[in-house]
Amino acid sequence: MNPDFKLAYTKANTILVTTEAINAFPFSSKDLIKERIGIRCKSFKKAREYNLNMRDFGSESAVLVGYHGKTIIFYDETKPIAHVNFSLLHELAHNDLGHVRCDEQNELYHKQEIEANTFAAQILMPEQLLRYLQHQGVMITVSFLTKNFGVSKLAAEKRIKTLANTVEEWRSRTEKEFDDIIIGRYLPLIQHLFPHNQLDYEEEFNMQRERDSWNSRHWY
Repeated sequence: MNPDFKLAYTKANTILVTTEAINAFPFSSKDLIKERIGIRCKSFKKAREYNLNMRDFGSESAVLVGYHGKTIIFYDETKPIAHVNFSLLHELAHNDLGHVRCDEQNELYHKQEIEANTFAAQILMPEQLLRYLQHQGVMITVSFLTKNFGVSKLAAEKRIKTLANTVEEWRSRTEKEFDDIIIGRYLPLIQHLFPHNQLDYEEEFNMQRERDSWNSRHWY
């Protein structure tokens, strides 16, 4: 049972295109989730006030539950902020991807966990931005990601492995259109990460889009 990476990326990209909560990197996952009607974030401390024990749900970090007709993501507020941010988006993925609760020994469980991790990583560390930074000569290292995108060392390590195992040229036309929108929208937020003169950023971006358009044409 293979994970549906395309679905996870598409859902994450849709959020990146539509959210108003990301105005810097790193950002607050709680702020992003607050935009969603019907979904709330509450701490494990608050859960205890409701007489709920999150460990009973099999979670040490965060869990998505239905409670009195509401969808709530309960999270462990004692964890580091990088851990909390990832865990919240991981649980949001279960909601947005239509995942179902199942036993950890079930093959479906592992499929869903991979999809949820893919979704969370894409929102916190958009592949489009990392690829663009690479093209500008920026080295995408673990320390670079933890410092500039506010993720844990483990999340950064896995993201780098994902980048190494994916091929940009295989992206569909629709995916490339998402790429252009996301890069254009978030470029001002990452300009300070470029090792070039700031005046060159927009010009280089436009030139790259022009090159891409020429490469996508068919000649007979």
